[in-house]
Amino acid sequence: MPATILLADDSPHARRMGIEYLTGLGFAVEAVGDGAAARASLAVRRPALVIVDAALPGAEGESLGGMTLCREIKQYPGLPALPVVVLLGALARVPPEALAAADAVLRKPLSSAGLERSLARWLGKLPPAPAPVAAATADPGELSPEQMLEQAVREAARGQ
Repeated sequence: MPATILLADDSPHARRMGIEYLTGLGFAVEAVGDGAAARASLAVRRPALVIVDAALPGAEGESLGGMTLCREIKQYPGLPALPVVVLLGALARVPPEALAAADAVLRKPLSSAGLERSLARWLGKLPPAPAPVAAATADPGELSPEQMLEQAVREAARGQ
């Protein structure tokens, strides 16, 4: 039975693309469009990994529902070991909450290499080895928590 990934994104296009890509890699995918649906799914089944849009709508009046969901997963007994990959818009500032709770952060538009590295790291499913790439052209799509912290410090120093 393939590992299941919970994909939580409010964009129907992003969900369709995510389902197509992840099932092509051999994963089962449950895709939901808001924080409430993601919480309901987690209450009844345990995915191997969660991919959540940082700006996912949450409950009424809740901003950054995706970040709230990420924190809830990490605080809920029995779920802290569940890896959570947070998706950030290309121009979005890095939310400080992502530094504390996310296992990985990927910028949109997603690169297949960045996503596959996260999947390999957290699920042990390694994609075929890519051709060697020069360091200058390495994929910037995935930020480690340390890189996110460095970026947040630089932005704060510039007064952004």
